[in-house]
Amino acid sequence: MKNRKCEKCGAPMVEGLPLCPACMKESGAAAEIVEAAEELRDIAQVLSITANTDTNIREAMAGILNIADRLERRK
Repeated sequence: MKNRKCEKCGAPMVEGLPLCPACMKESGAAAEIVEAAEELRDIAQVLSITANTDTNIREAMAGILNIADRLERRK
């Protein structure tokens, strides 16, 4: 996902979403939609860490994300 800016306030956003979570809340978006937007933003931030890095770092990050996903499912 590419980073871009919120159409309303200019905050960093991920590709595919026109507004940041804060602006979505202000405009009255459903809580589920805002939560999904926040998750996409967080995922994009994590994935940007691995951009243009060595393969072993990308593989390590993928492993960390898989572990975090499994831990989240246990809750």
